[in-house]
Amino acid sequence: MSTIGARSAKSEVAGQTRREDGTRQASGVPAEAVFEIARPRLDEPLEQLESGERTAVALWAAAGAGKSVLIARWARGLRERGETVRWVRGPALPDVAAELRGSRRTVYLFIEDAHRITSVRAKAALTSVLEDATNDIRVVVAGRYQPVSGLAFLLASGRLLELCTEDLAFDRDEVAELAERHGLELADEAAGALVKRTGGWATAITLAMPWLARSADVSAAVSEFSGDNGAVADFLISEVLAGFDDDTRRLLVSVAVNRYVPVDLAAMLSGHADHLALLHEVARSNALITEDPHGFRFHPVLLAFLKAEARRIDRSRAARGHASAADWYAAHERPADALHQAIESRDSAVLADVLSRVGLELALAGRSRLIASALARFTPEEDEPLVALVLRLLLDAPTFADRRRAHHLLAMADLAAAAPRPACSDAWVVALDAVRCFVEVREGTASAGASRLTDSVAVAERQASLGLDLLCATAEAWLLARIGESQRAHGMLRDVRVSAHRAGMDWLFLVASEFSIGILSDLGRWDEAVVLEDRLVDAADRFTSAPRDRARRRVEVVAATRRYLRCVEGGPLGLGDVVASDPLGLDPELSATARVLELLPSLDAEPNPRNTVDELERLMRETAVYVPRIFALAAPRMVAARFALDGRARAKETAELAYAVLGVNSLEGAIVRYLLSPPLRNTEPAARQLDDAARSGHAWHSASFVTAALHLARSAEDNRRSTEADAFTLQAVELAVRYRVDRPFLAPATDGIGLVTRRLGRFGHLEDEARRIVASAPRAAAHPDKDALVIESLTPKERDILTELPVHQSVAEIARKHSLSVNTIKTHLRNIYQKLGVSDRSEAVTTAQGLGLI
Repeated sequence: MSTIGARSAKSEVAGQTRREDGTRQASGVPAEAVFEIARPRLDEPLEQLESGERTAVALWAAAGAGKSVLIARWARGLRERGETVRWVRGPALPDVAAELRGSRRTVYLFIEDAHRITSVRAKAALTSVLEDATNDIRVVVAGRYQPVSGLAFLLASGRLLELCTEDLAFDRDEVAELAERHGLELADEAAGALVKRTGGWATAITLAMPWLARSADVSAAVSEFSGDNGAVADFLISEVLAGFDDDTRRLLVSVAVNRYVPVDLAAMLSGHADHLALLHEVARSNALITEDPHGFRFHPVLLAFLKAEARRIDRSRAARGHASAADWYAAHERPADALHQAIESRDSAVLADVLSRVGLELALAGRSRLIASALARFTPEEDEPLVALVLRLLLDAPTFADRRRAHHLLAMADLAAAAPRPACSDAWVVALDAVRCFVEVREGTASAGASRLTDSVAVAERQASLGLDLLCATAEAWLLARIGESQRAHGMLRDVRVSAHRAGMDWLFLVASEFSIGILSDLGRWDEAVVLEDRLVDAADRFTSAPRDRARRRVEVVAATRRYLRCVEGGPLGLGDVVASDPLGLDPELSATARVLELLPSLDAEPNPRNTVDELERLMRETAVYVPRIFALAAPRMVAARFALDGRARAKETAELAYAVLGVNSLEGAIVRYLLSPPLRNTEPAARQLDDAARSGHAWHSASFVTAALHLARSAEDNRRSTEADAFTLQAVELAVRYRVDRPFLAPATDGIGLVTRRLGRFGHLEDEARRIVASAPRAAAHPDKDALVIESLTPKERDILTELPVHQSVAEIARKHSLSVNTIKTHLRNIYQKLGVSDRSEAVTTAQGLGLI
């Protein structure tokens, strides 16, 4: 351990320098540190001590955990409140304890550096003050470890409260506050990352502040900060590792390969006969290592330092240690740990071997970031093994936004599969055929690998691996759906979902669920599709461990869609994060859907959503072919908004775009046609067509049935057919409850909230649901200012022409006055009549006067 010995020691308790006016106050209590921050959440033990609920509090925590800073703050607070405080270092305890015997007033005794108590006399004094602590003498003791035994009965009786290193760890808010004291503005994400990298250890966080202050990119600096930072390493050497001999230090360097090292793995890595005894002694001394019956847990800061030290001492030996650990974890069914260790080994052969053993399991579980990190270790000049190529394809499955790259990878994988290979690669050839099905079915071509999924080799490999079998079954179901055998495909996917969920294969569960939802929607089985969507959302917490993983983003988009339809705010991951993860729009099924969901609420709330409609039209032209279902929600709102803003002619352009994506014969297409139909007296052919389309059941989204019912209800109400209006409104509420969608009621074009509000008290068993729908709507939606919307929809030229109507003049005269053609004036007049909801010139004048326009 010559490298360790060569470093200079540096001791800076919690990294917080004391003020220049002296390190001790007259009472012996340390003065407040320059950058010290209050941590009220840690004051509860002191409050329990003051109330008499406890008679003693002990802090057994690692060096630099902030013990002294915390108890000094307690002591100063007590003294300021007039309490009697005594501060003593551990070795001096016997003399102070003798002075306090027989005290007739409450004294708070603070004992610092208790781990330095070594004499029999001092240990006896510590045991005595803890056991004899009463309302007269209350004890706070702090040290790196407990120097005496026999305190279990005090803990059991509730008289003694113990805090450990983890209890003193800084949280994200405290890190941000400390950064502010240092003149740094640390974003929440960066503060959280620093907590994770340091384990909240006070010294590391404090020493990180000047490092971050000198950095041009704070976020990047946080990602680079570790236990191998010079100042942190010096502290570890001088304060944590200084008391251990060379054998113990060598043992720590050889064993420290992971945050948690099981006992058996430690034995294999150490090659030391007394490894358990030595590691137990290190853990007992609270040197940032904790122990349980099954293994040892290294603090992240210490782990980073020891791993770096191992590479400095002997790089090849360190690599072999990680390779051995990877093999051990793979054999003990710990795939993520195995791959982490393979990456740490920095050996392509080891990495390829571990990927072949655990890569498919991790991919099907949705660990895309970990797999991508492993694949990044292969250098461009290397011929990638088959396993790496198949995993690259799986990371893009099942959508394959980059089709050319997918075909390129397939070609390379075919070459790798044709080369001589070990028998274990047969499973990856089968996996390649399954992935090939996804790529080729997407493009409407026959899959060359489909027939091979059931040959003898594939059957044998599928029987040996549940994950491979489920992946192949998903590919087969995808093929069945393509050739029209939707019922069989749905049944197969149901079995895949059950098995994948139980086995923790979250990505496969997600893919099978999305395929099933699409199949059920195509079959018109909306109730089942909605149930599946809700189940997928309910299972979203299984995807929260890696927020930037693609699987997690896919689930969040599904959850955000359900929140939008249910008018529920918020979620664990913002849609802006999903959009930002794909700035070039290369994965439209994620980023385009997320962006549409961001924009849609403004169509229901903004009086002039012109910019929103413009952007939605752009997105529709570019990406609707990938995500038609989300545009099925958007299209009717877009057409209605465009009609109100720019008139029928411009709205027809938006409608043509919707027809091209959704089809003229879809329910959404019928809603759009209805919105563009001119107002007619006595007859409503467009409404009848809409009713027929709703009955046909051909729709892209279940919410469209609610929207159609609301339009039909409003049409009936406008034409004074109250019974029919009541029936359609009740139908809308029934469908909303059935499909769990409330959003259509907020669309201005339907006046859904108004329709329901005017009928409250007449919904029977759905009365509570009707009132919930009304109550959940924003006030602006519940009482829309229709007049303001009408006024806003008129263009400046239309307003000019409107002022000409009260004067008795012909269309030709108005045209000459404005230097326009007669046909142009007629077009403006038609738009004006439509926007005002009138049919002739006299009605237009009356309505415009009522609105204050003329």
